[in-house]
Amino acid sequence: MKSIELDYSKRCADEPSKGHNRWHPDIPPALEAEPGEEVVLQTRHALDGEVTPTSQAQDVGNVNLNLVHPLTGPVYVQGAEPGDLLE
Repeated sequence: MKSIELDYSKRCADEPSKGHNRWHPDIPPALEAEPGEEVVLQTRHALDGEVTPTSQAQDVGNVNLNLVHPLTGPVYVQGAEPGDLLE
């Protein structure tokens, strides 16, 4: 089984080989898998560390929305074509 494990003390931009926050065809795969191979992907929360357990209500107004929506991957599946489904 292959996996992408994240360091939750870091932000998405600090681990560019594991994720991104904008889809673009030039982003290289973070992981390659064969059809039928099981993969496990850790994910970040939507604000990517902008709000933490110690944040105060006033901190929410300072969230940088250009950094949000972190995505793990992409994952390249050998032989996959547009429209194929993952299980």
